[in-house]
Amino acid sequence: MLITDTSVNLTSPDDGDNTWVAYQNRLDGNLSFPEEANAIDWSYGPITSTGYFDCDTFDFGVDQSVMGIYLGAITGNLKDGVAISIDLFQAKGDIRYYLKNGEEVWIRLNVSIKFDGHFKGDYKLPLYQQ
Repeated sequence: MLITDTSVNLTSPDDGDNTWVAYQNRLDGNLSFPEEANAIDWSYGPITSTGYFDCDTFDFGVDQSVMGIYLGAITGNLKDGVAISIDLFQAKGDIRYYLKNGEEVWIRLNVSIKFDGHFKGDYKLPLYQQ
């Protein structure tokens, strides 16, 4: 299944003007958050993850972006782990979400940004009550 999303709008000039306007759409996300789930709101460098984790069912979802580019609503069950392979013009690599020590949500980054270096490592994500 291919999911597409436009993150930039381009407006043509008005009559008598010669300036095109490009603006990036705001990342509002597409996830619906279960009431009983804990919230995730985390970023590191150009990587932003906003979503939820349900400690009872291990259901997980994030609105994922890299360099301000919205990749989509990523969902799954963290008992199995959830991975995203990234192949963008300016960013390549992968992001993996997994459980550690029972109910801790961790992220493993291995993402190269052409103009900004390599973001690599394992990080524990803080969970917040909604």
